[in-house]
Amino acid sequence: MKIAACVILYHPKEKDLQNIETYLSKVDKLYVYDNTENASSSSFLEESSTKIIYFSDHENKGISARLNQACTRAVSDGYDLLLTMDQDSSFLEEKLESYLKLVSNYPNIENIAQFGLQYTDQEIKTENQQIQDIEDYALITSASIIVLKNFNKIGGFDENLFIDGVDFDYCLAAKEKGLKCILFKNLFFVHTVGAKIKRRSLKTFYLLKKEKYLCSPIRIYYLVRNILYLKQKYGAIFPEYIEKLVKTNNTSIATNRNYSKNIFEFYKYKRKAISDFKNKKMGKIEA
Repeated sequence: MKIAACVILYHPKEKDLQNIETYLSKVDKLYVYDNTENASSSSFLEESSTKIIYFSDHENKGISARLNQACTRAVSDGYDLLLTMDQDSSFLEEKLESYLKLVSNYPNIENIAQFGLQYTDQEIKTENQQIQDIEDYALITSASIIVLKNFNKIGGFDENLFIDGVDFDYCLAAKEKGLKCILFKNLFFVHTVGAKIKRRSLKTFYLLKKEKYLCSPIRIYYLVRNILYLKQKYGAIFPEYIEKLVKTNNTSIATNRNYSKNIFEFYKYKRKAISDFKNKKMGKIEA
């Protein structure tokens, strides 16, 4: 089966561009969509490999729109599968080789919407646990492999979401169409979620420093608004999945609140998120 990949950039650092090298050799084509408003990575990327097709319109159009563009382009170019990557994600070579082999040999792939992996924030070279394939409808976008023949059947990625929840929405839309999402448990790629800090919080009466991953205040906006949207969209159809997503989301929001250095900024974006959802303001946040 022919496989392409895509990665969405936003103000990438040198390490982010180096991450591309961990999977470029294993795919036939790489579509790079740069959301950076003053993008300047074009020449570096296109000169590094003839496999790379770089696109920038100097606008930040979020994740969902770019994924739709990448999937549509990959289908048009005759690819069967699309590996979707975040800029801060990477692979150990043997992990990616195992992943691609599992996908290429997977039975009844026509009934699959996408495959995904577990992630860690550091390289894991060996695991003693056996890899298991299980149904999971909370796969994250990064390191997912989309079965492109089912992309249009699912309806693509919901551009109301912009970022955050885009991946979970696609999973639930696939389930609604009778398609499966498969997680290869105990097979990992390297991925980070937010900025890692070590800080005291009110929760520990400021006595103990703990390591946590925090989002930017504007990311809190999308987390709050989009989980309300997903709850409205799927709550009656898949209540158990939405309940699990809400719980995970609320834990992340609470962590950001407890360890935030600017609690007023946190509540500012949270209030705006709730207000915009009630007023049906979706997509990119309005200034």
